[in-house]
Amino acid sequence: MRLFVAINFSNEVKDALCETIAELRAAALRGRYTARENLHLTLAFIGESNRPEDVLKAMEAVAAEAPLETLDITLSDAGVFGGRGGDLHWVGVTHTPELESLAARLADALRAKGFAVARNRFTPHVTIGRQVVLAAGAGIRARPAHMQAAGLSLMRSDRLCGRPVYTEIGFAPF
Repeated sequence: MRLFVAINFSNEVKDALCETIAELRAAALRGRYTARENLHLTLAFIGESNRPEDVLKAMEAVAAEAPLETLDITLSDAGVFGGRGGDLHWVGVTHTPELESLAARLADALRAKGFAVARNRFTPHVTIGRQVVLAAGAGIRARPAHMQAAGLSLMRSDRLCGRPVYTEIGFAPF
């Protein structure tokens, strides 16, 4: 199964992201957009694995040592990663020392259990559209939103009818 560790969003944050997605859709000539139920902040991508219990143990250890009961999550700016055939559009999440530390400790704990977690710089963002081509001169702005995350979610990714479906299969509270 395909796994990743994420922070799932509150309805208020999803509402703000969906407003931004609607604006992106209206400004675009074409694209594929993230479904409301799939909006999340990825902290670590695992990929194919038949060891979800080991991922959950690493998550629980990191969450237990976190010096917080909740984690502030605030949406920030909108941005684009360029690509052939269209761009990837995203909404940023404010980069805090607590979030950076949590992502780094999680990656270290997963690597210690033998998972090949990428070592690239953590850039907290939420993908809202792929292969997007905007009309000339069009742009979007992110809607502000804030929430308190209470823990880490272990997510399974499946493809059903050609669309990604993400299911929470474990949770580690702070």
